[in-house]
Amino acid sequence: METRGHADDAGIEASGRANGLTRLGLRLLKGTVLGVADAILPQTCVVTREWLPAGAGLVGDAAQRELDRLMAVSYCPRCGRTARPETIYQRGGPKSRQRCGLCRKEGFWNLVEIVRIGTYEPVLRVPLLGIKYAGQERNARALGRLLGELVRQRGWANELDALVPVPMHWLRRVQRPCDHAVVLAAALGAELRVPMWRVTRRVRYSPSQVQAASLSERFANIAGCFEMRRGWDLEGKTVCIVDNIVTSGATLCEISKVLRKAGARRIYAAICARAKVPGDPVEPEVRSQNEEVRSEDSTGRGPSGISGTS
Repeated sequence: METRGHADDAGIEASGRANGLTRLGLRLLKGTVLGVADAILPQTCVVTREWLPAGAGLVGDAAQRELDRLMAVSYCPRCGRTARPETIYQRGGPKSRQRCGLCRKEGFWNLVEIVRIGTYEPVLRVPLLGIKYAGQERNARALGRLLGELVRQRGWANELDALVPVPMHWLRRVQRPCDHAVVLAAALGAELRVPMWRVTRRVRYSPSQVQAASLSERFANIAGCFEMRRGWDLEGKTVCIVDNIVTSGATLCEISKVLRKAGARRIYAAICARAKVPGDPVEPEVRSQNEEVRSEDSTGRGPSGISGTS
C-alpha cells in the first residue's frame, strides 16, 4: 500500500510538471503568434493611430489618460449634461432619480438614467467618426468596453433585458458603411453579455439633427420617426437605448416614447458623447465617489428656489 501511495504521488508530481510545461508552451506560442501578427498587421490606437505593441489593447496610454479625464468629469445622470456635483439634486430615497438644475425644468426627459463616456472632444470624436464613416469596428469595441464599465459602476447592468440601438433610416444606411448605433450596441452587448434587440425602425426620413438650430426644431425634426417592429412585446422589460452622441435629447426621448408604449417598464440610455451646450461648467469638476448628492426640500425646490417639472 505504501509503495502504491508513493507511485501515486510520483504520478501526480509528473502530471503537474507536464501541465506546467504545457502552460509555458502555450504562453510562448501565444507570444510568438502575437509577434507575427504584429509584424504583419501592426495594431494602432483607435484615437491617435500610433503603433501599439502586440497585446497592448486598442487604446494607447496618452489617449487612455484623456479618456480617463473625460470619464472623471461630473455629469447629470438624468440628461447627461456636464454639471458640477453641487447642482445635482435627488428627491426622496437613495433609489430616486437624480437631476441637475437644467433638466429639472425640462419635462420631456422620460429615461431612468443616462451614462456617457464624456463630452464630444477629439478623443471621442475621432473613433466615433471612424465608426460612422469608415465602419471601424475596433473603435466600437474600445468604446463598448468603456460604456460597459460605466454601466456596471452605476449598478443597473444586471437589470437589463436588452440593448436597443437607435435605428437608422434605410436611405441613410445605403450611404454609410455600417449602422453605427448597431455596431456600438453589439460591442456593448458583448461586454455586458446582454442581447441586442432591434425592436424599432425608422419610418420617416428626416434631415440630420445637426441642421436643426433650436431645441424646438430638433424635436419637430424627429417627431414620428420611430415605430415598433411587428412581433415584439416589451411588456415589463428593462431596456437600454444605445447611440453615439446626444445633443438635445430629442432622439432619445422620441424613441423612449415608442418603447414605453410597447410596454417597457424601465428605460436607460448609454451614449458615447454628450455635445457641449450652454450652461456647462468652464472647468470640469471631478465627482468624488464619496460625495453625497444634494437633496431637494419637500417643495421640490433647490437652493435657487427654481421649481421644475419632471
